Amino acid sequence: MSEIIVGLDIGSKQVSVVAGRLDSLGKLEILGLGKADTTGRVSKGVVLNVARTIESVRSAIEQVEEQANIDIRGVIASIAGTAIAGAKHKAMITRNTLGEEVTVTDVDQLTSDAERTFISQGNSIVHTLPQEYTVDSSSGIYEPVGITGLKLQGDFLLVTSPTSVLDKTKRCIERAKEKMEIEGGLVFSPLAASLAVLSDQEKKSGVALVDIGSGTTEIVIYYKNVIRHICVLPFAGDIITADIEQGCNVSNEHAEVLKVKFGNALATSVPFEETVSIPGINGRRPKVVSVKNLSIIIEERVKELAAMVSAEINRSGYGNRLSCGIVLTGGSVQMPNICEQFERVTGRDVRIGYPNENLGKTITEEIKNPTYATAVGLVWNGIRSLDEREDSYREMRRIPMPKPAPTPVSSATARTRRETDKPVETPKEKKNGGLWGSIKRIGTKLLGEDLDEQDQY
Repeated sequence: MSEIIVGLDIGSKQVSVVAGRLDSLGKLEILGLGKADTTGRVSKGVVLNVARTIESVRSAIEQVEEQANIDIRGVIASIAGTAIAGAKHKAMITRNTLGEEVTVTDVDQLTSDAERTFISQGNSIVHTLPQEYTVDSSSGIYEPVGITGLKLQGDFLLVTSPTSVLDKTKRCIERAKEKMEIEGGLVFSPLAASLAVLSDQEKKSGVALVDIGSGTTEIVIYYKNVIRHICVLPFAGDIITADIEQGCNVSNEHAEVLKVKFGNALATSVPFEETVSIPGINGRRPKVVSVKNLSIIIEERVKELAAMVSAEINRSGYGNRLSCGIVLTGGSVQMPNICEQFERVTGRDVRIGYPNENLGKTITEEIKNPTYATAVGLVWNGIRSLDEREDSYREMRRIPMPKPAPTPVSSATARTRRETDKPVETPKEKKNGGLWGSIKRIGTKLLGEDLDEQDQY
């Protein structure tokens, strides 16, 4: 069994914590699920009340610790908010090794240069997502490592967030428990959700993931296995609830219940005579609500949201490349006929994305609800990267450097070595600790590792 990974998602309605690990079959085993309410503490993905949000995070973490019998010290956490944006940026380096192949070190340097040269006042870079590369005059390269060339250029999609939003989210997590750490930085929530609900074929063929939460609707477009576009819309499930509250003249709490239990995104599928009774407050008579009218309100809002999603997809420039259409996920996509309504408005194939891609044994079936797509995806992010190229680069970085060739010696020195069975050292080499000492110091300085563990010459 692999190590246990914990994902933590702070949403506008609740904070979700999921603990899981990779089983022997390569599937994700869910060991614990914790949740706590964040209503009024988080708005549109942004933390408003830090102290109260810390309490919610602590409560959800304690639930998982009890279920899985673990002590959580590190989590992979999400970030959201309407101010998160994507910006295209180019970077280029000229390599010093003419005629040799591009290496992972070159790609790392190019990525670092892209981050350093990108300026966004008051914002911080959350993700640096490579698009395609150009090596000399060859463009449109997906994987540059191993290609011979002098100039290396890359197109990047930089995901940014206001630094203040990142800081508040980090404080809520790190203060929830003593010595709590965020592992690997914060992850833009729909990117994490994509790891849990999208297949590799969908990402390759072209697909738009639409994560409809309570406060925001987040869009991520994949094409040829690359994240091409991101967007956050400030309209989601809370807007529908507010319309029901006003249109049906009920409280916000009752409006939410009506939406979840009786809502339908296609009013024509609901009979006129169907009604539901809402309990009165403080002895007042119950209120009777027409389910038909309820569905008309929901349908109009869903149409508006679908139209905004369609417009954003077309604006991205990839509208004609999404052969796999749209995948809906998040807490607000569970009402009947929402896929049919999106298909009517967008003219694309639509399905619901459940976080059960390669899911194994689970502690509860509730984890398969689209509400937990981001939290499950965060656990997956502890196993694989958002970009598959980074996984291969990580393996390449682990390959040890080749050993240096032995220093040539004269025949006289060779005879002396055979006779004394030890290397001959010049006075300068003796002063510096011998030939191996010199090589060791140079290797330690350049490679940052102790060469005593390798075979010595």
